[in-house]
Amino acid sequence: MSKQDSSSSKFVGYVNDPDGRGTPSLVISCLVTLVLCVWSAVHLNVPPPGQTKPQALLLIARWIVAGIYAPELVVFVAWRQWSSARILQRTVDTSLGKQSKGESNGTNRRSEWTMAHSFFACAGGFAFELDGLKNAIHGGAKGESQRVQRLTITAKGIALLAECGALPDIEAEQIEDKSKANDLAKATVLIQATWMLVQSIGRLASRLPVTLLEVNTVAHVLCAFLMYSFWWHKPLLPQHPIVLRDDDLAPLAAFMYSSSEISGYVNPKRVKSKTIVKTFFAYLNLYSKTPELESICLRSRESYRNPPDAPQSVQEVVRDGKPDMIPEVQLLERPSYTFRESPTACMDELRARSEKEKGTTFFERRAQVHDKRPQCEESSKIERTRWDLMSRALSKHPNLLTGQVLLTHKVDMAEDGGPEHKTCQHLKPEQLVADHIQNWPSSDLLRDVGGLVVGMVLWFANLCYGAIHVAAWNDHFPSTAEKWLWRASASYIAFCGGLWVVLNFVVAQVPRLNDFWETWMDGEKTSLESVGLGLVVFICGFSLVIARIFVVVEAFVSIRELPVEAYMTPEWTNIFPHF
Repeated sequence: MSKQDSSSSKFVGYVNDPDGRGTPSLVISCLVTLVLCVWSAVHLNVPPPGQTKPQALLLIARWIVAGIYAPELVVFVAWRQWSSARILQRTVDTSLGKQSKGESNGTNRRSEWTMAHSFFACAGGFAFELDGLKNAIHGGAKGESQRVQRLTITAKGIALLAECGALPDIEAEQIEDKSKANDLAKATVLIQATWMLVQSIGRLASRLPVTLLEVNTVAHVLCAFLMYSFWWHKPLLPQHPIVLRDDDLAPLAAFMYSSSEISGYVNPKRVKSKTIVKTFFAYLNLYSKTPELESICLRSRESYRNPPDAPQSVQEVVRDGKPDMIPEVQLLERPSYTFRESPTACMDELRARSEKEKGTTFFERRAQVHDKRPQCEESSKIERTRWDLMSRALSKHPNLLTGQVLLTHKVDMAEDGGPEHKTCQHLKPEQLVADHIQNWPSSDLLRDVGGLVVGMVLWFANLCYGAIHVAAWNDHFPSTAEKWLWRASASYIAFCGGLWVVLNFVVAQVPRLNDFWETWMDGEKTSLESVGLGLVVFICGFSLVIARIFVVVEAFVSIRELPVEAYMTPEWTNIFPHF
């Protein structure tokens, strides 16, 4: 290499990059932002026990695809979990406040309950593994009732534990250690996403075209901002729950098991023999089981015995040295509770009541199936053991009955020669434990709004996603057909969101309008009505799927022909350092 004369060389200080950008940099920048926004923003729940690495990777891949295809659905999931965690936080704070004032039997806690605790609880971060539940819960296969089984506690279950003074005392550091990301990692992703958004705003301000790929990426960036705002305190990809092994919790855990769908039974053959709708739900495993608590009754007894000459019976009492006669009422025992199988008449009335309390949102409602587990000698022993534990739970925690009684009636029985009045009560089941917590919102989450409001939030997010793509109405397209397909697809996505927001609002004001949809969901319409409405739902839903696929694919395909200005960069973007 020849040595140049330094006296003839020109030296400079700061040199800008060459003007413009190329196709590789455009594609790579958008892809990196997309992957970061989706992959790092999606916070999945604690996986079920026994999940293999290939299954875990497949699940993550499915949610990444969902995040790219329909990011507003992931935003909806984040909002529901945040809403549930916020309600759980308020509930726990209220319960701990009462216990600190001595209004209930609470113990001194070492650690504060935070939003990280609440999110971790909503994600299935706490579970029972109790020896005291052996021979008390059904394990599925014969003999499995003798094995210690894991019961994942739902958000509603944690709220119940807090009300009963049995909330786990866990340090926040234990939960943070289970997270695969910290605040710094999240902030780094947000900086990259912000830079993409600033670039797009700068191009618009400089009157430079924004490509369809950038429009689609901006939609994901905005969704990522919302995901992070909702999931900021949620641990990222925790792999294992915190297991509670205190056998003193066995009675309470038995009650929670009976109240949850995990205690129910469904005969798949009977379900699949129903209508087309229920057959489809059965195929997707989207039917809900009837919890055991809904099919048994609680009998409480307050026994008072009078002498044979009642009701005018009296007893002699000495007052001021003189005998006095007052009515005599003898208390036999304190109130006690027993669980028994519900009579058919009670089940019919309970079923009629549950029909009136159906959910009103398609995405969180599953077809109810009423079945009773086939009886055998082993299952009878299991039930007796569990019901005894449940009775002990009610005696120790009478607040379990607060607001949970669906139906109450009196039963008169004669024992020990005197009249005895028993109150038969039917309790409202809640989803308190499960085998694991699904990532899609279901009945295990807490909420303080109606199902229709939840549906409105989901469809409003769909409306916003479509509106962002409608904003590219006048962008350049490689062909006229692609231009009109883009306009039609984006408009249809936005229209569907707006239509369902309005429909949910109207039905919320006039609940009777929801009956038609509910009866179709339960397969109670005639064949003609079921097929007709089914075709309408299928065509509209399939069209929405195709429209979404098109806008994602077209965003990448359209880069084959772009105006020259699309590769120009605003003057000021060359000054700011970026990733």
